[in-house]
Amino acid sequence: MIMLKKHESVAYELLRPEQVREIRAKSPIAYIPAGSLEWHGFQNPLGTDGLKAHAICCEAALRHGGVVLPPFYQGLLGKGWGPLGWGGYTLGYNKEGTFESAILGICRALVAAKWRVIVGVTGHDVPEQRAAMARAIRKATRNSRGSGGFALMEGDLHRADRKIPYHMDHAGAWETSCMMHAYPDKVRLHSLRSRKKTPGDDLDIRGPEGIGGRNPLKYASARLGRRIIERMGDLIGARARAMLLGRRKLYT
Repeated sequence: MIMLKKHESVAYELLRPEQVREIRAKSPIAYIPAGSLEWHGFQNPLGTDGLKAHAICCEAALRHGGVVLPPFYQGLLGKGWGPLGWGGYTLGYNKEGTFESAILGICRALVAAKWRVIVGVTGHDVPEQRAAMARAIRKATRNSRGSGGFALMEGDLHRADRKIPYHMDHAGAWETSCMMHAYPDKVRLHSLRSRKKTPGDDLDIRGPEGIGGRNPLKYASARLGRRIIERMGDLIGARARAMLLGRRKLYT
């Protein structure tokens, strides 16, 4: 998987055994990024949710310790979702139990490997997906003394301000900016611009572009994406580190 060079040092699949042992001895925190495979506008790749969650988790691990597993793409649609204007691209028609079981298997393996804090981060803005990850983490760690974890959506800890005035969206300024920073060669704004149908500031997900949020043609930038990814990573990583050090309960 293509990623920022600095993220390779915490990407589990790229590490050698001795590197994993060294990280685990210092910071036994494991991040599970999750997303979906679905339409994210004409400008973004289908795996946007998992890709940006992975980048955020890598920032968390770089700043506060731990490793990051590869993105888990088989997400949930959530209530009221369906193939609106982009049918034929979504590969996430999973039931909560199916998704939870898959995450539970990953979590059990992490517990067996002596990772003490497990953090599930979903870039897919669906509460049911976050809840399923939280249940899986709890089930896997509840009988393991000294282990715990939590799950959240990537923007749960964010409070909008002047530097990052937006919240999680669907292919809008938030997601497109994240991709412009973390995967710049995978974003094609001209694919959206050439359609000449996105004049407004706020776009409706039910529209022809399938974008919900601030217009990325007006408000997205790699600079904003870097701010989002680094801040969300820092917030999530700080919570994981506090849990490891005993300053937070094992489940939140």
